[in-house]
Amino acid sequence: MDEQRLLIVKEGKEAMAVLAGLRDPQAALLYAYAAAQERGCTLEEACRALGFASEEAHKASELLLVYGLAAHRTLPPAKGEVSYHPEELERARTNDPTFGGICSFFEANAGRILNRREMETLLSVHETLNLPPDVMILLVGECVRRDRLSAREVERLAYRWYDLGLTDYEKAAAYLEQMKERSNREARVLAVLGIRDRRPGESEQKYIDRWEKMGISDELLRAAYDKTLLGAHRLSWPYLDKILTSWHEKGIRTPEQARQERRTDRTQEDRQKAESLEATILRQMQERRQNRALELENRRRHLRETSPDFASNESDMRLCASRMARSSGAEKAQLESAYQSYIARQGEILREQGKPENWLRDVPDCPICGDRGYIGTKRCQCLINKLKDKGVTV
Repeated sequence: MDEQRLLIVKEGKEAMAVLAGLRDPQAALLYAYAAAQERGCTLEEACRALGFASEEAHKASELLLVYGLAAHRTLPPAKGEVSYHPEELERARTNDPTFGGICSFFEANAGRILNRREMETLLSVHETLNLPPDVMILLVGECVRRDRLSAREVERLAYRWYDLGLTDYEKAAAYLEQMKERSNREARVLAVLGIRDRRPGESEQKYIDRWEKMGISDELLRAAYDKTLLGAHRLSWPYLDKILTSWHEKGIRTPEQARQERRTDRTQEDRQKAESLEATILRQMQERRQNRALELENRRRHLRETSPDFASNESDMRLCASRMARSSGAEKAQLESAYQSYIARQGEILREQGKPENWLRDVPDCPICGDRGYIGTKRCQCLINKLKDKGVTV
């Protein structure tokens, strides 16, 4: 196997800020040199290129490792580095049941026959890492799930799993389950914050991980998000984290406890200064949202208690939505169709109960901002109109 190499794992403005804070010229030079190499570099290569002494290169690399700018990786061979004779490839596929099974599973998922270069790559991985066949099946399946099935991607992921010690089925399966749970958690948090078109950035992921460790529920996160909009007038991750950390330290675990704290704080603040007109309007809008949410939950609770069909359909609909978030391709299309059936059935149950079809829908006064007053960092027109009605020039 190749020796360990120093590979840059953090780039962009955040990495540059960390690098500048180190104030170490040799660490900066090593970072630049490693970043310029397609496959990173060994410390020996860096010493030759930069004229560093061995101890200087070691100290610089330790700084990059400690501050998360770089990592040691055992990288797969470069493309074209491994070559097998066609007879070797055929013999390996015919006589080695494990390698033959890997090739067949890959072809079944790719829908085509492996070419020579792909077989060379897979055989190199098989002979170098000797991962168990059930681990390789999981690995290829993960590439399929990501819609990135290629021999090079299998190679890259195999070496990463090897570095992480995922060399038996139990460890690899547990790792995949953790990654799925983390992905679902990320999507759920972003949805609460009104973000649905991207994954979290690196700094955002750190906040999400912190909140997971603190046991923050979606409902409490939503309450903190509302308070963030009131205080910062936009989504500010540091501001939001400060609120959640404060609540966690105070033992606040539910939105009701948070509202009680806000009522207490508001009483104290009122003695010191009057609230601004805008803050008053936003608070009123927030209270209307909370009242509507409470009313909808009361309606749902009533239907669950009075209609077993509704309770069963609601449970099936939530399970379908959860499975749909983790699926793709034909399976996702089938689940989406099933989800629409559950929605249709819910409408039928409401009619049977003498309720209008929108009885369980949140209908805000302003459909543009959802009665939050802001769209991102900009005031919504509904808030502007309310301020104008109060004689405020906007």
